[in-house]
Amino acid sequence: MKIGVFSDVHANLEALEACLARYEKEGVHDFIYCGDTIGYGPDPEACVQKIKSLPLRACVLGNHDAVFVQPEMEALFNKEARNSLNQNKQTLSEESIRFLTGLPAFVHSSEFSVAHGTPADPIKEYLLRRDQFLSNYPLWEGQICFVGHTHLPFFMEGTADFCHVGVNKSEDLTIPLLDGKRYIINPGAVGKPRDHNTHTSFGIWDTEAHTFRFLREPYDLDITLRKMEEQGLPSFLISSLTLGL
Repeated sequence: MKIGVFSDVHANLEALEACLARYEKEGVHDFIYCGDTIGYGPDPEACVQKIKSLPLRACVLGNHDAVFVQPEMEALFNKEARNSLNQNKQTLSEESIRFLTGLPAFVHSSEFSVAHGTPADPIKEYLLRRDQFLSNYPLWEGQICFVGHTHLPFFMEGTADFCHVGVNKSEDLTIPLLDGKRYIINPGAVGKPRDHNTHTSFGIWDTEAHTFRFLREPYDLDITLRKMEEQGLPSFLISSLTLGL
């Protein structure tokens, strides 16, 4: 079975639609979402509703989503992020807010686990280093732990004693999921990539082929930028999106 794994939509409807269209083309109909539907972008309500309607194997709370259940989280954001988040909050329906507040921070099963940040700190901590793979190794179940939050597509492969890190720099990369190894995989960000590539970033977990495929897909960025300008979102967020940051 092919399962779509994606993260960090950040209210970018055009990027999400391009991602879902590619999934449809690839024959993907089940999904795992690693959190952060709102913040930064201009279409929080439409993005929440689209994600809510998907057949989700798992869907977790991101740090931007968490402001409804942990208001103190806002103090951790910079001025531009707080500005966009406050605008997003004003346009969300009660139904969408209930969906976000009902999400778990961490999902784990015998096959896979999901956290926005890390198993140790599912909402706030950025997972970037080898030593974090080792320290988090006993804290999750299954062969794979899917994460988001960093907006960078990468994987960590290893055991309780060793870890190899691989960063995806291509538009289409497939990695094997080897017996005897465990993996932490970040599919990158759909709505706000931060690796100097503006194309939306996501992945496909093939449970029969035992592979994970990193994908990139272009979208109509100009439409998103125009919406952000019309809504008066911070110029820094607009310019950073054009740079893939």
